[in-house]
Amino acid sequence: MRGRWFSPILKILFLHHNFPGQFRWIASHLATVGCDVVFLTEANLADPLPGVRHVAVPVSHPISHSSIDGQLACANRFLESMKTLKASGWCPDTIVSHSGWGCGLDASLVFPKAKIVSYLEWWFSDQCSDYTFDPNSPWWQYSEDTRFKLRRRNLSLSLELAEADTIIAPTNWQRSQLPICFQDRCTVIHEGVDTNYFVMNPKWRPSDRIRITYATRGMEQMRGFPHFIEAISEVLSVRKNLEVVIAGTDKVAYGSKVPKEGSFGKWARSILKPWIEQGVVKFVGALPKQAYARLLKSSHVHCYLTRPFVLSWSLLDSMASGCQIVCSDVPPVREVAHPVASFWADHTIRSSLVSAICKAADLTEHQRFANGLSQRHVILSGYTRQQSLVSWLRVLQIPDAT
Repeated sequence: MRGRWFSPILKILFLHHNFPGQFRWIASHLATVGCDVVFLTEANLADPLPGVRHVAVPVSHPISHSSIDGQLACANRFLESMKTLKASGWCPDTIVSHSGWGCGLDASLVFPKAKIVSYLEWWFSDQCSDYTFDPNSPWWQYSEDTRFKLRRRNLSLSLELAEADTIIAPTNWQRSQLPICFQDRCTVIHEGVDTNYFVMNPKWRPSDRIRITYATRGMEQMRGFPHFIEAISEVLSVRKNLEVVIAGTDKVAYGSKVPKEGSFGKWARSILKPWIEQGVVKFVGALPKQAYARLLKSSHVHCYLTRPFVLSWSLLDSMASGCQIVCSDVPPVREVAHPVASFWADHTIRSSLVSAICKAADLTEHQRFANGLSQRHVILSGYTRQQSLVSWLRVLQIPDAT
C-alpha cells in the first residue's frame, strides 16, 4: 500500500440494517486506504472491521422491515442516528445505503451535500417471474393480497432510488427487475468471491464414494430444499456409492408454509431416515467459514436450487471451489453458472432434477474436474473480490491503490 493518496480524507457513511452485510469488503478496504468510515446499523452480526467506526442504531422493539410501516419505523431510527452523527460534527462526503428497508430514506435530508449510492437487492416487480413459478407447490403460492403488499414495499425504495446519484445492483437479473427509469442509472457490481480462500483441490474429495452437497442459509422452498430432498431420496434408492452432506439452518427465511412436521428439516429427516441411520446422509448444520469452504472442496457434485430471485453467495462459492454444479434452470442462475459445464434442471419436476444429479454423479473424475475448472474460470473472469473492489472504487471516484 502506498499510503494515503487523496486529501482531504474522504468520509464514507454506510447504512445497513445488518452489520456488515454486503458492505464488509468495500468498507474494510476504504478504511485500509485511509478513508474515515462510519457504519450505522441496527443488528451486529459480525466482529468489528478494523478501521471502521461502528455506530449502533437503537432499537426498542423487534426489527421488522416487511411492510411500509416497518420501513418508516426503520427510517425514523436511522434519521435520529444520522442527526446525532451530524450534531457531533461528522458529515460524510459519500453515503452508501442498503436500500429498500428504510435505512437511507432520509439520508439526503440530513446530509444534502453528500453523494448517495443506493445498493439495491430487490424491486418487487408486478411482472416478476417468481410470482408464477412452480404453480403447483403445496408450500408457496402468491395470493393477490400478498402481491399487493409486496408491491407497496417499493414505496420507500422508490424515494431512495430517485434521490440516489448512483444505484448498484449485484446482478443483471436484479437490475432487470427495476423500472426502466432506474435501470438507466444502475451499475452492476457483485460483491465478488475471495478466490484465494474458496479454491479448487480435488484431493479433498472422498475416493470411495461420490459426495453430493447442498448448502443453504435456511431449509426452505425458496432455495428448492423440499425438491432436493424428494429427488435425492429417489437417487439414493437406486445408487449405492453416494454420500449426501446438507449444510444449513433448519429455518425459513422467505416466508413459505412449512410441512406438518413443523419444519422442512424435520420433514427431510423423516424422509431420509434410513440413509441417515446408515451414515449415508449427514446434516451438518450451519458451518463456520473454514468448514464451509472445506465442504465445497470435498464435493463431487454440488446442488444449487432456487426460485427466480436473488442469487445466494453459495452458488459463486461452489463455482470458485471447482464443484460440478447441478442447478435450477432459471434466469438468475443462467446469468452466472457456466452454460455447458453445469447440469441444468427444472427442479420443480422431480424427474428432471433426479436425472441431472445422476448424470453429474456418473461423470468420470476427469470430466468433473474439467467442468469444475470451467466454473472457476467464470468466477476468475468476472466475479473476484478484487474485481468488485475496483468497480466500487470507480463508482466512489476513489483511485485504486491496491
